[in-house]
Amino acid sequence: MILELDAGNSCIKWRLLGDGRKLSGIVSHDPFDWQATLPTRAVVDRARVANVAGDEAAASLRDFIAKTWGVTAEFATSTSACVGVRNSYRDPATLGVDRWLAILAAWRHSACRPCVVVDAGSALTVDFVTASGVFSGGYIVPGLSMMIEALRGGTSQIDFAQSACIDVKPGSNTVDAVQNGCLAMSVAFIEAVLRRFEAEEGEARVLVTGGGGELLVQHLAADVEYQPDLVLDGLALALP
Repeated sequence: MILELDAGNSCIKWRLLGDGRKLSGIVSHDPFDWQATLPTRAVVDRARVANVAGDEAAASLRDFIAKTWGVTAEFATSTSACVGVRNSYRDPATLGVDRWLAILAAWRHSACRPCVVVDAGSALTVDFVTASGVFSGGYIVPGLSMMIEALRGGTSQIDFAQSACIDVKPGSNTVDAVQNGCLAMSVAFIEAVLRRFEAEEGEARVLVTGGGGELLVQHLAADVEYQPDLVLDGLALALP
């Protein structure tokens, strides 16, 4: 069995593959949660990890995996090239590994044609791969929750509990005005940079991932698809 972990800024996604089965879930960064939630009784032969949560998180995961399953965790890194994709960063290792893995998976899902990867997590990232397989760069901006928190924290008159109902239409109260405005900004930004890319590269396949991805897919005018496990999918490509 292969255990795959995507350690992000706010949580850890995991899945267990093998024997025709697939188990998956989400845990916090609390090691007590790992013991209670991860499939500790499963026989794990390999553990592949994507980590952007820092060195301390990496060390904790490495130790937990070694003690629980007796295997050495394999940590993916961003490289200059992989599965036909070339990294345009001057120093490839400085590209966040979660972005790199999502890019690799998107390229494979797109049958090696132009693609755009939108990852809606704590930050919102938009990355581009050309028809020739070059990751040509991307954007990193605050995610929806981060924008809302920044606005709430930077003003004295806006303080509210975030609502589950978010749309892009103008809000008729302060809560909706803030939330809908931040979502509308995110959607408009994505659609603007997508138009610019497609003007140069032609029609692109747009894949959306991340915890906030489903909400974005509902409001984007472009033809997009939600692929929640792009980062995990990329692990098998970077660490075959």
